Amino acid sequence: MSQDSPPEPAPSQDAALPEATPEATPPAGEASPALARPTGVVGLGGSAGALDSYERFFGAMPGGSGLAFVVMAHQDEGGESLMPGLLARCTDLPVVEVEDGLELRSEQVYVVPPGHVLNLMNGTLLLTPQAQPYMPIDLFFQSLAEDQEERAVGVVLSGTGTDGSRGVRAIKERGGRVYVQDPATAPYPSMPRSALATGTADAVLPADELAAALHAQVTGTRTLDLDQALTPEGRGTAALQRILLQVRARTGQDFSQYKQSTLVRRIDRRMKGQQIEDLAHYARYLQEHPAEIDALFHDFLINVTSFFRDPQAFEVLAAQIRVYLGEHDELAVFRAWVPGCSTGEEAYSLAMLLTELLDECQGERHVQVQVFATDLDQEAIDVARLGLYSAQHLTGLSPERLARFFVPREGGYQVRGELREKIVFARHNTFGDPPFTALDLLSCRNMLIYFGAELQKQILPLFHYALKPGGLLFLGPSESLGGARELFAALDNRWKLYRRDGARSAAPLSLGLLGQRPTSLERPGLPRSEVRRPLAGARETAGLPGTVQNLLLSEWAPPAVVVDAQGNVIYVSGRTGAYLELPAGTPSTNVIEMALPALRYELGGALREAAASGQEVRSARLTVPVGGELRALELLVRPLRLPGQPQDLYLIVFQDRGEVAQAWPDELPRSRPTDRMAELERELLTTRDHLQATIEEMEVALEERKSANEELQTANEELQSSNEELMTSKEELQSLNEELITINAEHQVIISDLQQANDDMKNLMDSVGIATLFLDNDLRIKRFTARITQVVNLMPVDVGRPLTDIASNLRYDGLADDIRRVLQTLTPFETAVQTRDEQWFLMRVSPYRTFDNFIDGVVVVFTNIGPLKLLERQLVQTQLYSEAILDTILDPILVLDHDLRAVSHNQAVRSLLRVEADDIQGERLYDLGGGQFDQAELVERLRDLTLGGEELRDFMLEMDLPDRGARAVKLNARPLPGEDGTADLLLLWGEDVTPILRQVAEAGADAIHDEE
Repeated sequence: MSQDSPPEPAPSQDAALPEATPEATPPAGEASPALARPTGVVGLGGSAGALDSYERFFGAMPGGSGLAFVVMAHQDEGGESLMPGLLARCTDLPVVEVEDGLELRSEQVYVVPPGHVLNLMNGTLLLTPQAQPYMPIDLFFQSLAEDQEERAVGVVLSGTGTDGSRGVRAIKERGGRVYVQDPATAPYPSMPRSALATGTADAVLPADELAAALHAQVTGTRTLDLDQALTPEGRGTAALQRILLQVRARTGQDFSQYKQSTLVRRIDRRMKGQQIEDLAHYARYLQEHPAEIDALFHDFLINVTSFFRDPQAFEVLAAQIRVYLGEHDELAVFRAWVPGCSTGEEAYSLAMLLTELLDECQGERHVQVQVFATDLDQEAIDVARLGLYSAQHLTGLSPERLARFFVPREGGYQVRGELREKIVFARHNTFGDPPFTALDLLSCRNMLIYFGAELQKQILPLFHYALKPGGLLFLGPSESLGGARELFAALDNRWKLYRRDGARSAAPLSLGLLGQRPTSLERPGLPRSEVRRPLAGARETAGLPGTVQNLLLSEWAPPAVVVDAQGNVIYVSGRTGAYLELPAGTPSTNVIEMALPALRYELGGALREAAASGQEVRSARLTVPVGGELRALELLVRPLRLPGQPQDLYLIVFQDRGEVAQAWPDELPRSRPTDRMAELERELLTTRDHLQATIEEMEVALEERKSANEELQTANEELQSSNEELMTSKEELQSLNEELITINAEHQVIISDLQQANDDMKNLMDSVGIATLFLDNDLRIKRFTARITQVVNLMPVDVGRPLTDIASNLRYDGLADDIRRVLQTLTPFETAVQTRDEQWFLMRVSPYRTFDNFIDGVVVVFTNIGPLKLLERQLVQTQLYSEAILDTILDPILVLDHDLRAVSHNQAVRSLLRVEADDIQGERLYDLGGGQFDQAELVERLRDLTLGGEELRDFMLEMDLPDRGARAVKLNARPLPGEDGTADLLLLWGEDVTPILRQVAEAGADAIHDEE
């Protein structure tokens, strides 16, 4: 039984969803007094947008169920609800909008208006405005469960979010039923999936099939009549016992000593699901369908729990644990046991609480936490071991605890490893398996309420035995110690926290056989299941059948006793006083010591023979004095083999064959010696057989002891050899451990160096400010620096994604092709690229080589060359500006380098030489114009000028230009100093003085002519 199961609601006359007869159905629009009070209340939760689910549900719901339906739909506040009118089109049931104080009537549909919270109290709907965002469906379902208990039905339809998940758990805890729409058929599957995750759903179907299943459930079966299951004394009937026996035979778990009313309600729920009304019929159904036994077994195990249930109780527990830790300074391991842990929430809560309390010590002491969590349900144990819970399961946790002890995972939160390691989950039977001992804390909350009084009397001493002196016992608020109050001292009566007193604890009871004692005797010709003669401790059957049975046993059945293999009496039937009597001295219950002298040897021999052969033994007819007369008597010894029998039992029956005719007085002297001699011979023969059997048994035992001694010696030698091997292995392991420690230290140094190198590399790359991107051979991103965001829009989550899937800021479409080309050719590639925001970068793609010269991708580096581009643009503009200025000068101008190559020139030079710009740029001076400047003196003067000579002034150069004839050009040259003062360039300019010379010549000719 699960630890955190809620208290069972008391059975009521209007149990869960009783049958509604067609005759009780009122006409449309008319309320019948028979159905004024609904047989059950159905709460429907979902989104208002999922109208199709509501229409399908009510469209498939026939009349005559006697139910009241309350629709809780997520609707926007402030608007008028259209839900009543829309639902009225698909159902014949009256649809009304809820008003405050409205009393529920059967066969009606109630719709909650928007912006309100609904509660149910004593069948009356209480409507209040919604002051802040709530989970309205959860609130109503919880109110519905508290008010209606087993008559409550929760239906979760299509919707978004998780609203309703906590409410269905409350309905299930109170014994109600839960129906969930199949998420595959829901337009909004979030709410159905969240409800399914709670594990409380009785049916998962489409909306229309849910309505049909609910109607069949209500109208198809009746509530189980308690007279079928329980006798007037509160014990189980034969049909109920047969059901429990089948559960025990299949699962190995005995529920016979659980509260009978609880079991009946669980069986009734299963019977309704199978449309069965008779308990005996259900017992036969279990025989034919073993899977139903498993389902019934899981219904007996109610797995309902939560984290930090009753937070005030845990606060009280924390205070007492602090006191306990202060009283036990020597404590090294704090051991706790959570029997009936269900899916583990209680165990994890205790582990979290203990961890927080031990953290308060702040290193002053180290106490290890060890929590044992056990349960019968293997499925629940598997969930607890996994430690993965959905968000709605963690509502009882504070944000601090959630962040400290859990890790977000897909589908919920995972318990952290350091907390999981403190808990051991195991499938364990609290009543049959050995208990955990030396415990500091035992938490058993809401499990004892399912046990009968006799089982509670036996389990509480077991808890007392398992705890250390002064250990803490933590029970649920609905549980009590009962008759075991002398074993524990109360620390907090409200939250049921107790301390184990210092009294000596008895050894734990063997609970593995509780409820499994032999319950019948086998008789020839009768099946074992039909014989109901109790062996020991059974109460007399009440009423006329019991009286008649007792009368027949006492008057007609032969006297009999049941003994064990040693002859100790366990049970007595009939009047055995004629054959058995208490011996003198210390009272003994051994049947051989109690037997009459005339029976003692025969009885002992028959019992030994039956024990040795395992077969029924019948003695010879004996003559025994009974009540002053001789009676013929036969002894019958039969082995008993019963299910779950803990030891070998034997039934001894004294069969009286009638009176033995006595001899006349004159014949007595002759007959007495003969009879006495026969009796002595028979006794001697019996003694001889007994002695021979004893000798043979002693010889066999001696041989067995010799063989056992030899085996023990051999085993001892093997153990010694194994011990030597283990010692050698231990030394080897110690040596290996030392080597591992040394290697570990070396690895730590290497790891530290690698970490330091990694930090240095990261800081270097960040300080350099170069955008760097590392890619693998598939162009997937391995690593990048922060500056890369100027080029490619990357985030940390993009690691592992292909670069081609991410948009870049480059005005360059060949990046991927360039990278692939570098991977193929292993030749670095470099080019200038521009981003969309006008920034220039020098992109260099290089292969990524590992230490062993393996190509493991590429490295793409982007260097910002924006300033260089700016200078380049400025230089071009300056050059254009200079050339424009030079072109405005009419005299030819040349700029020469130290090799007398033309660096720059103006339009006048091209006009003078009648050539293009390409024919001048980069050419030597003496090669220009077909060698027009090729004069040794000019070249020599210019070379001297480059070496620091005097400037060239008024150098006359005769030129013979094509199409222009002979020309006289006056040349001047001077150096152009650079930034460092050196002259790397020469400025050569000329002046065409041909017209001047011609004028002078003409003037001279005229003067000569005039003189002549």
